[in-house]
Amino acid sequence: MITHNKILVPFDFSEQATESIRRAGVMAKKFDAEVHLLHVLESSLFFETDMVSVPPVHKVDDAAHEGAEHRLNEVMKQFDFDVITHIKEAGGDPSRYICSFAKALPADLIVIGRHHEKGLIEHMIKGSTSERVVAHAPCSVLVVVAHDLLEDSQS
Repeated sequence: MITHNKILVPFDFSEQATESIRRAGVMAKKFDAEVHLLHVLESSLFFETDMVSVPPVHKVDDAAHEGAEHRLNEVMKQFDFDVITHIKEAGGDPSRYICSFAKALPADLIVIGRHHEKGLIEHMIKGSTSERVVAHAPCSVLVVVAHDLLEDSQS
């Protein structure tokens, strides 16, 4: 049920995430909802040593944020509907941040892409980001699966 008129799309620059924006846009038009795109930057990790010269962490984080913002602006040009973008830095598991963000927004729906790039052992131990979002989301979740893209392209 759409009560807050907000759809959240976590975005990682994959084909599945781009398809998630398309599908969220269709639903947003139908329900007169806003599409909020969330790109989660992982915190920079550095080590200190006298043998390696690294820039200050804040400069690397600023560059990552600016790069993501530029790439998101390029992606948004292909859509004919408004998307509100959010770029946030999160330490730890992105799925937890996605769920917290959805709750704070508050989102009626999360539309998230699912890809099968992890190894079997990693998947068995950790699961995928989309699976963890489904398990902990404060709202309904629509998962866009990789084979959906294959079926759409063959039609």
